[in-house]
Amino acid sequence: MTDILLRMNKIKKRFYETVALADVDLEIKKGEVHMLLGENGAGKSTLMKILSGSYVPDEGEIYWEGNPVAFKAPSDSLALGIGMVYQELTMIKELSVMENIFLGRLPNRKAIPLVDWKKSIDNTEKVLSTLGLDINLHEKISHYDLGIQQLVEIARAISRDAKLIILDEPTSALTDKEVKALFNAIKRLKKQGISFVYITHKLDEVFEIGDTVTVLRDGHTIDTIHNISGVTQDMLVSMMVGRSINEQYPKVNHCTSKEVLQVRGLGDGKAIQDISFSLHEGEILGIAGLVGSGITELVESLFGLRKANEGTVLLNNEPYSPHNPRSAISRKLGFVTKNRKEGLLLHMSVAENITVSSFSGYSKWGFRNKKKEQDVSEQYKKLLKISTPSVASQIGKLSGGNQQKGAIAKWLCNQTKIFIMDDPTRGIDIGAKVEVYKLLNQITEQGGSVILVSTELPELIGMSDNIVVMNRGKLVASFNARECSQELIMEKAAGGL
Repeated sequence: MTDILLRMNKIKKRFYETVALADVDLEIKKGEVHMLLGENGAGKSTLMKILSGSYVPDEGEIYWEGNPVAFKAPSDSLALGIGMVYQELTMIKELSVMENIFLGRLPNRKAIPLVDWKKSIDNTEKVLSTLGLDINLHEKISHYDLGIQQLVEIARAISRDAKLIILDEPTSALTDKEVKALFNAIKRLKKQGISFVYITHKLDEVFEIGDTVTVLRDGHTIDTIHNISGVTQDMLVSMMVGRSINEQYPKVNHCTSKEVLQVRGLGDGKAIQDISFSLHEGEILGIAGLVGSGITELVESLFGLRKANEGTVLLNNEPYSPHNPRSAISRKLGFVTKNRKEGLLLHMSVAENITVSSFSGYSKWGFRNKKKEQDVSEQYKKLLKISTPSVASQIGKLSGGNQQKGAIAKWLCNQTKIFIMDDPTRGIDIGAKVEVYKLLNQITEQGGSVILVSTELPELIGMSDNIVVMNRGKLVASFNARECSQELIMEKAAGGL
C-alpha cells in the first residue's frame, strides 16, 4: 500500500499573458509536514488555490490516494479531506468557538429541525481534544488571542475529517508561546496520519517542523528535498531567489549625534509608564518586547492614535503632542503598520496610495491633479523598484513586498522625516525583505530616522543602530545593536535582571 497521499504532475496555470505555474510537481506523503518555499510571485498561492479548488489548472494531473481527481470547486477539495487555513483568519468574532468550528454544519435533531446542542458540544470537545486544546467552547472566539484562533481554524479543518491541511504563513502574527503550541498540535496530528503543506518565509521553521521541502521559483519546481538535515538556510535562499544573498541585513550606518525626537517620562497611566529615549538623525532605533509589553501603545501614542497624559516629547527641539494622526503627519511623522491592509487603500491604485498622505500637494480646490499624481508616483515606482504593470494598477493585486514598498512610498511622498515601522517585513519573502532593508538605508542616508519594531530579533539586530527593550509597559534596557545578542534581548524582554 503506497504512502503517497497527493501527487500533482506538470501543473500549468496562466492568467492572460502571465504564466503563474509551468510544469509544477508536488508530492505529499501521509503524515508528513511538507514545507513549500518561494518568493512572493513564485506560484505557491496559485498552486494551493488549485489544490483547494479555487482555481482550475490549464494542464496537469492530480492524484489523490492513487486515484485521478479534478477539483472544479472548493467543495470538491473539502469532500476529499483537504482543508485550507489562510494567513488572514476567517473567524466570525461574535460567534463562539463551537459555532466557528461547525459554522453551517451544526447537527440537527432527527425529529425536528432544531440544533442538537448536546451532539454539537460532544463533537466540539472531541475535535478540541485532538489538538490538546483546553478552552471554553461557549466563549466568543474574539476572547482568545491569535494563537488560539489559529488552532481553532485547524480544528475546523479536522472537524471535516481533513487528511491534508494547508497552512499559509501560520506563525506570521503569533508569539513564541503560541508558535510552540501550534507546532505541538501539528506534531500530534502527524502521529494520527494527517499531512500538512506548510507555506512559510521563516527558514528556521523548515528545520524545526518540516519533513520535506519543495522550492518554487517563477512558477517552476526548483527542487524537492526529502532529507532536510542535508541542506542549509543559505542553500534554500539560493534556490528561492536564483542567486546568493551574501548579506541578509545590508545595514549602512548613517546615524549622527543630532537628536530629532526626545521622549521623557511618557506614560498613559495604563499600558506605558515613564518611557524615555532619544532618536537621532539617520538612526534606526529598534524596539523589542513580547506581546503586551506596551510597544503598540507607545508607537500609537507617538503617532497620535492614542493619548499619553504623562511626560513630554520634543520633535526637532519643539514641543510635540499629537492629538490625532493628522497632526503627526503634518509634523512629518509616518506610520507603516504591521497589517498592510490597515495602511493601504487596497481597492485603489498604486498612484492614489502613494499620494494619499500628500493630497493637498496634488490637488486644487479639492480636485485631484491626476497628471501630477501619476508623474510623482512614477518617480517613486522607479526609486523603490515597485513591480507593477502601471501606477494605475490596483495596489491590492500586488505581491506583499510590493504593497509594502507602496506603503513606504506613501510616507516618502509626504516628505516624512521620522518613520515608525511596525514589523515592516511581516509576511514577505527573503528577496523582498532585502529590498525593504535597502529602503531603510535610503531613508537614513537622506537624513530620515526610523523607529523599527520587529518580532524577528535577527532583523532587529542586523538593521538597527541601537535597540531598546520593553517589558510590562516600561523601558527596561538599551543596547548598541552591534554589542547585543538575541539571548540578551529575550532575557530583558521576559523580565530578567
